[in-house]
Amino acid sequence: MKNARKTVLVTGFSPFPGAPVNPTQRLMKRLHLRLGGHQAGVEFVFHVLPTTWAARHQVTAELRNDIGPDAIVHFGVDGTRRTMNIETRAVNRATRVRPDAAGQSPCRPELMNESEWARSSTLPARALRDAARAAGAPAELSRDAGTYLCNATLWDSIGSAIPSIFVHVPSLPRGKRDTRPAYPVIEEAAVRLLKETARRLQ
Repeated sequence: MKNARKTVLVTGFSPFPGAPVNPTQRLMKRLHLRLGGHQAGVEFVFHVLPTTWAARHQVTAELRNDIGPDAIVHFGVDGTRRTMNIETRAVNRATRVRPDAAGQSPCRPELMNESEWARSSTLPARALRDAARAAGAPAELSRDAGTYLCNATLWDSIGSAIPSIFVHVPSLPRGKRDTRPAYPVIEEAAVRLLKETARRLQ
């Protein structure tokens, strides 16, 4: 019999080409310290995913199967973003021109050999955006999770029938004139976003 306590799987990514410093890796360690293992009857499980196509099945799928979470919140970095972006869909595409952290690319341009083109996120995107904004973070809804591993991870998690969403964070600011939010703002936004997720699972 499954424990009555709800479980949320929370993930970040390791560094990858173009992002030698991935703030979501640090975020996983810090969120564990901020939220602990439990929050209002909800257990959080934090994990840093290898940024490789092989890990899509060897690590991420195994985590979903082993943990059996009630919800999944993925975090990833996108150096082109200036705000936090709550991704509302994933698409059946995979870039073959951008290698992963192991120097590998997917073997085909689709995630799955089927006609399904897009999948919608299954956690309340607007409520989570508003929670991030309440922390003072610039946060927007997005329909473009890209075609790299962030998109693939969201696609797979939605397809698992577990309520899921992906949150893109910008790279850390460089210098006083850089308008991207500082790391403490991102961390506080993530804390509030996860607390809102927990509240909705109760």
